[in-house]
Amino acid sequence: MPCYDGYIEIDDSITSRSGLYAVDLPGVDIDTLEGLTKEDQEDYTELHNMILKRAWMNLVSDVSIALQKKFFVDHKIVARETSKFKDSANTGSGLAGIKIEFDLPKYARIHIISIGVFSEEYYGSPEATISIYEEDASGELLLQLDETLSEGRNTINVDTDFEVDKLFIAYDPEAFSFRQTENRYYDSFYMSWDKLSCTFPCYGQSSYQGTVRQVNGGGLNIKYNVVCSVEKFICENINLFKTALFYRYGVELMDEQLLGNRLNKYTTMTEQRATERSGYFGTKYSANIDEAIKSHNIIEDPVCFKCKNTVMTKSLIP
Repeated sequence: MPCYDGYIEIDDSITSRSGLYAVDLPGVDIDTLEGLTKEDQEDYTELHNMILKRAWMNLVSDVSIALQKKFFVDHKIVARETSKFKDSANTGSGLAGIKIEFDLPKYARIHIISIGVFSEEYYGSPEATISIYEEDASGELLLQLDETLSEGRNTINVDTDFEVDKLFIAYDPEAFSFRQTENRYYDSFYMSWDKLSCTFPCYGQSSYQGTVRQVNGGGLNIKYNVVCSVEKFICENINLFKTALFYRYGVELMDEQLLGNRLNKYTTMTEQRATERSGYFGTKYSANIDEAIKSHNIIEDPVCFKCKNTVMTKSLIP
């Protein structure tokens, strides 16, 4: 569930987390939302959810751009592909797979891009099951993937963020026959490596290091990266961005009114009037996002956000 879910509601028939409601925006009421609802949307609640999602996406993008003026924002810390396949099948008992550990900075996430397997058989009914746990098999099940696999190489797209320091991506080798794996080697001065595990520091700082470990014969190849997430930063400080998000919602609503394909009294306004309303919300949005950015001195995460400081300037006259 996204962190902005329920943060702004349509009206006070459902209590919003922020105390803000779409109908509190000037010139916006239920009739406006109903008039803008698309033919393929069930009702104006579905329109509201679409507008809120779009407002959030643009807020995250704008905050990222604004932060560049104040900080060096390191979006990617490291990227790895964990394994290479061996010639023999994994015949172990108990869960097998890959453990990834990383000492995450406060505003970082582990993003799993894909899982590669070399299957010895076709699995369609039942499908192959791969589970992602926090830390180990006794930890919380974060995601379960049930996938049809062909014989040979397969790629399972995951494209999911995780905000935990330790992940165990696992399967049952007694139920599914996959090739064994060993750690993929990367030629790096800052890495200790063998076929079962490797450890690598980031930025040369031992306090931020990661480990990839093959468990019980492995059997999976994980493509992942560790990223500094502006979205996570906003989620954890969402109260400071609530007014900016509110007016960004208004901007997106006016864009829908101006550019949508519905023809009724709520969409056939003059271009000048539509531009005026969009400009009003846009001006409010810009002012509030600037104030929200100024309120942050992100000393709690010096890895993801490094301050830009001008040490000294000197003019030379020829």
